[in-house]
Formats: sequence, C-alpha cells, structure tokens
Amino acid sequence: MLTACVGSMALGSEPLNISGVYPGLAMFNNEGECGTGAVVPWAGRLWAITYGPHMPYGSSDKLYEITPDLQQIVRTESIGGTPANRMIHRESNQLIVGPYFIDAERNVRVVPWQQMPGRLTGTARHLTAPGDKIYFATMEAGLYEVDVHTLEVGEIMTDRNKKVPGLEQSKADRPAPITTKLPGWHGKGLYSGQGKLVFSNNGDHGRQPQSDPDAVSGALGEWNGTGDYKLVSRNQFTEVTGPGGIYGNEHPHSDPIWATGWDKRSLILMCLDQGKWHTYRLPKASHTYDGGHGWYTEWPRIREIGEEDLLMSMHGTLWRFPKAFSPRNSAGIVPRSTLLNIVGDFCRWNDRIVFGCDVTDVNVVKEWGGASNKILRPGQSQTNLWFVDPQKLDDMGVPLGEGAVWLDDSIKAHTPSDPILFSGYAQRGLWIHHEAASPVTFTLEVDAKGDGQWTRLREIELPAKAAKQLVFEPSESGVWLRVSANIDCSSVTALMNYRNADNRSDVPSSAFDGIATPKDADVSGGLLYARGGNKRTMSFVTADASMNSMAT
Repeated sequence: MLTACVGSMALGSEPLNISGVYPGLAMFNNEGECGTGAVVPWAGRLWAITYGPHMPYGSSDKLYEITPDLQQIVRTESIGGTPANRMIHRESNQLIVGPYFIDAERNVRVVPWQQMPGRLTGTARHLTAPGDKIYFATMEAGLYEVDVHTLEVGEIMTDRNKKVPGLEQSKADRPAPITTKLPGWHGKGLYSGQGKLVFSNNGDHGRQPQSDPDAVSGALGEWNGTGDYKLVSRNQFTEVTGPGGIYGNEHPHSDPIWATGWDKRSLILMCLDQGKWHTYRLPKASHTYDGGHGWYTEWPRIREIGEEDLLMSMHGTLWRFPKAFSPRNSAGIVPRSTLLNIVGDFCRWNDRIVFGCDVTDVNVVKEWGGASNKILRPGQSQTNLWFVDPQKLDDMGVPLGEGAVWLDDSIKAHTPSDPILFSGYAQRGLWIHHEAASPVTFTLEVDAKGDGQWTRLREIELPAKAAKQLVFEPSESGVWLRVSANIDCSSVTALMNYRNADNRSDVPSSAFDGIATPKDADVSGGLLYARGGNKRTMSFVTADASMNSMAT
C-alpha cells in the first residue's frame, strides 16, 4: 500500500479506532484466507469466529470473546475450521457458533471435528425434537443432528470431503447415513419450519462454473426428516432464514422461510409460505459477486439489527427487509446503500452495527494468476470487525442496480414473468427486446400494495425483431412489476435498471484530511506492508516527497 500523509494522530485512553475499525481487535490465522464466519452478542460479550478457506478438519482459526471495553479474549477451546453457522437455542439457553456451545456463564463446550467433520455452514432447529437437538449442515452437504445437552452427534448425510485418519464412526444403533444427490456444492444456509429443513448451496464442481458466471450452478433443497433432499430450485442460493432469525421461527408451522440467491438475470428471493414456494426478483448492484463456483459472495445475511426492519446484504446492496414479508404482505423491501464489500456476518451490539469482514487474504493475489508476479502478497491472512453508526447505513454508496426477468429467453404467450422490484428507487427504466418474426405486444402489470393483486400498467407494441427503452414516471407506482407477451417469443430480454439521486457533497470528507494533496510539500509517505510470521505489525518503507526514492 502506497501512502502519503500530513499531520499527526493523537491517541487517547480509548482503544485506537480508525473509521470504525479497532486494530486491537484484528484476527489472524495461518491459512490462505481469514474471514469472519459469525459475529453475535451473547452473555454480555460479543463473540466472533474466523474461518480458513477449506478446512473441514480444523485449522489455526479461533473463537473470540470481546468485552464491553473492547478487549479481545482468544478462547483456548478453539479448534478452527471453516465455520459460518450461528444459532441461539432458547430451551437450553446456549449460543452455538461453529462447533462451540456457549452457555449464559460463557462456558464453552466443543464438538471435535473428529466427531462432526466438515465445513460447518448452518445450524437449525430440529424438526421433531427441537428442545433437545439441533441440525448442523456442512458446505459439502453433510448433515448432522447434535444433542444440545450431551453433544452426542448423529450423522444423517455424509460430508463429501475426503476422509482422513482419526474420524469417529457413527454409532451402530443409528441408521446408516446417506450421500445426498442434491446438485451443487459450497453450502451456505440452513433453516427449519413448516415441517421442512431447507438447505442452500451456491456453487458447482467442474471447470465451467470456474470460468462461466452463467453456468448452471447451485441449489435450494428441502428435507422432510427422512430420505434425501427434494430439489426446489437449481440456482445459486445463500441465506435461508425467517422472522425468528437466529432463534428459529417462533411459530414454525406457519411462519414463512426466506431464501436469497441469484442467477444470470437478477437476484432471487424465494419465500416458503403455507407449504408453497413463491419467487421474486431484485436488482444486483454489482456483478462482481457472480461466479458459478460461488466463492465471491461469502455469506450474505438477513439479520435483526434492533430496528423496525431487518437488514439484508446481497450482491453489494444493503436492504431494509420487512419482518412480516410474505406473499400477502410483500411491500417494504427498500435499498439503503450500495456497499461493495465482502461481509461474512453482522449484528447490532450496544449502539452500533458490527460487520464481520474478509479483509486481507494471502490467497487472493494467488487467484489473480499472472498478477501474482507483480503484486506483493500480504505476509499473513487477517481480518477485523467494522463498527458503524446505524445512521451510516443510509449514507454509504448511492443505491443502484439492474435486474432482468428475461435475458435472451424463450417465453410462452400470456405467461407472466416472475415479479421484479418496482419500488424503492427514484429512477427506473426498462429495456425490452425480442427476436420474434412478427410484432409483439408486451403487457406490464404491477402489484400496487404487495398483496398479490395485479393491475395493468402499460402495453408496449413492438415491431418484429425490435427493442425499446422505457423510463417510468414517478406516478407509475407499485411494489412489484411483471411482464407478459401476447405470443410465444424467442430471444426475449426485459431488463430493469434503477438508480437513486446522488446527493453527496463534492467537498471531501474530513476523514481524508490526513492524505497529502499535490500542493503539499512537507509530506511523509512510503509503502506499507502487512508482515507475516504472527508478528502482527506493519513494515513501513519511507519515501521522499516525490515518492520516487525509498529508504528503509
């Protein structure tokens, strides 16, 4: 990192805080990546876990306990791995993060990886014994049930990772575990309700998903307690949750379950309500999170942050998400900001929102191929927490995005598209195109209140093989928009684009006062390097004002 600064920094009695990041809370491992898998308030403390990139059998990652005065405690019970699961079990009054069970007195028990191998990605309430057992899912489709009192493990579906010596066998009195046939890999979310356990993954094996972001990849599946998963959707999915959030749904037989994902067209929001799945579409703020392999999203979340609405992160947008979202009450999803960052988890702790990040990874430069010869890798993977005033959630990047209901698709006459978001943005446009040999009339309909009732908004008549750009007036309102055509068509695209007004000042923030300008003559600058070997310090190579001459 090249820097040039002016002035000085005064340190007080409070821990050093740079734009909401406390260097004293930095978290390190010895792996190729260091991300934050979960961050949860519990028992008067903030708890966090880190993960390595592919560590089904433990790693150098830790469980962290953070005190109210921001002192970091590294728990000696840590066994590492690639954990990103979190749940609070009401009946036993325990927080479960990764393989750790933490009681109200901050005592920590651990399920060894020898008994529950795999990259733990989700934890959910049990379908038949919710007071005594919980489910764990792994990124390679393993499924376990664990007794919350004894920590006895039962294997239901086999984790697909290559087995290593030291693994403990399932008990003889249990049914033999099965290997799921659910497609996809790189598991993400797990949640239960309405008699089903819902599991998501966002990747796929093979060379094509690693190079083609439009490759068929990922899956959303449901399990009724016996046999294998049933495929719900063959798309990439991440978060699976409901109104009960980290505790599980309070009314599991009737409360909805939400799942977020994407395809090449847009973001996808699915809702399980009264036993039936419903599909909605949202815009993407960025396509940099796309990838058939699923590596670039980490763990998008829908979380409680102590406000009227939940906070949802997905593909570069922070959203308001209504706690009562259902097909009968689907209004209220609103973009708050664009945030092009990798966030593993977030929560509210005291008066601030805490984001767990994936910041500095040794492997990132390695994955850039030829660039690795020109860019100096950090000496050690590390990450940190970012503390943000809740008001700042609406004051980051300007909300914008695009999303399609059809993208070069073949469609059937009089068959409406999936609904796509029509509210929440000041500027909305629609690009529509077809390759039919005859004229086509497209009908636009809106769900004005989010109650599932549709009314006609416009009709668009296009000549054969034609296209048109529409700009919607502010008076053309509604929560959702859907499109249909009067004839069968091939190669049809209907792409919405969105943007809010950018009201930011052109005066630089005071946060940049310490950065030298071209007019500054008396500057101090040089190169910063994150050192390795668990030194947990920076190297600094000074330079003169021209930044051309370096001296150690």
